[in-house]
Amino acid sequence: MKRMLPVLLIGAALLGYVAGYASKPVPQPVLSGHFDASMIPNVNAQEHQDEVMPFGFNSPKEPPLAPDAPPVMYWNIDDIRKAHADMSERAARLVHAAGSGSSQSFGGGPVHVQTRNFSMFMLYRMYRDKPVLSLSKVNSVLDDAEQHAGAYDFYIFTGGTGEMILGGKIANRQNLQDKDGIIPGEYRGQPVVGAQTYKVKAGDWLLIPPDTPHQPKPDPGGFSYFIMKINVGVYPWSLIR
Repeated sequence: MKRMLPVLLIGAALLGYVAGYASKPVPQPVLSGHFDASMIPNVNAQEHQDEVMPFGFNSPKEPPLAPDAPPVMYWNIDDIRKAHADMSERAARLVHAAGSGSSQSFGGGPVHVQTRNFSMFMLYRMYRDKPVLSLSKVNSVLDDAEQHAGAYDFYIFTGGTGEMILGGKIANRQNLQDKDGIIPGEYRGQPVVGAQTYKVKAGDWLLIPPDTPHQPKPDPGGFSYFIMKINVGVYPWSLIR
């Protein structure tokens, strides 16, 4: 019996250990809307550390993301509609003017924003029933098609109706030029071959990817639109038209 006593004591100790471990509370997972303060670092340990911004935002090693960002801006829809009416009246006075080798579009309204990354403004496209000289020296009732390698065009139509001719290839395509010479990545010309046509009206939206030919075809009375040009970062912003 004396020889069995040490064995019994060791067995009892092992049973006690197993029973104690089994009765120990199991840590519960953190539920939605709750957190276990014991599982996160002490907030005081972070008091003297700078906030870590995502993706290196505002890092002194990187250039500012929006050095010329505009302030908060707001435009009333009544002002937008009035701009369409004003531009429509102006178009009615100009429609019989001779072609001058320039675009038949013109701007107006309250939206005028220009930054390094994007620009925003309003344009009006005239309807003509007699051909005039386009930018690429083609006699046509339509403006030349455009193609921008360096920017998206985002349209919101604000008045009037018409069609937008999109995609395909521009026949008679030419580099746009200004007083300083050829503007890389900017093309004009007509007609457009192999394109799709979309009917547009006030309230419609349109996104035109970079390098996609597009040509406006207004109905009688013309149409106006808000346009945002978004720089893809491939070209200097000064080259984008």
